[in-house]
Amino acid sequence: MRADQPPTLRMNGTLRPDAWRDAFAAHRRLHVPEILTPRSARELHQTLVEADDWVRCIHLAADQDVDITMAELDAMTEADRIALEHSLVDSSTDHIKYVFDKIRISSQLDAGGVVAAPMRAIHDFVNAPAFLDFFRRLTGDTRIVRADVMATRYLPGHFASAHADELPDAKRLYAYVLNLTPDWRADQGGVLMFLDEDGHVAEGYVPRFNALNVFAVPQVHAVSVVSRLATAPRHSVTGWIHAA
Repeated sequence: MRADQPPTLRMNGTLRPDAWRDAFAAHRRLHVPEILTPRSARELHQTLVEADDWVRCIHLAADQDVDITMAELDAMTEADRIALEHSLVDSSTDHIKYVFDKIRISSQLDAGGVVAAPMRAIHDFVNAPAFLDFFRRLTGDTRIVRADVMATRYLPGHFASAHADELPDAKRLYAYVLNLTPDWRADQGGVLMFLDEDGHVAEGYVPRFNALNVFAVPQVHAVSVVSRLATAPRHSVTGWIHAA
């Protein structure tokens, strides 16, 4: 499979989301293994591994969202990198903080930009009837009309602090994370954690390969820091399911 060749993307036809509707309604979240066909999962994983247009996305505080290209990151001095890392742990604000690599797909297309053919294929897949119908059947929600998507890559030290995915006027109904890293363990970090009202971890989903994590918005969650035990990046495609 060439790096510029779009992956073959097919849903696992044996899934029965109607049967899980009551469980989703009760807990407002669900972990679904084997969401894609095995070939689709392998090709999508390879697509992310071979992608070369990642940017380091850093959110320090309210209205301080920074994208740094890999070339810009490589050009930074060691002192600059240390200063940047220190700024991430400044406790002077309670706003969400995160650092991870991403490829903006839907937002680039919405802005009239050009994305590589493999990434465009991912956007088209999450907006195809099979993917959206899966969510309609799982949730019973007829408001669902479209999805957006980005590719994400978490390396050691990357994380996302607690947040609820609420965004004014965005019409976000559900969030989803399609995990694409083989052989991931909980002690490697990168766990999607759901927090209760006391700040305890009520439930955590390890990013299993070819598993879809889906949850209703708003819902407080975080991604634990990826540890140095991780021998490969934590890859995923993620986004939100929207109303009109």
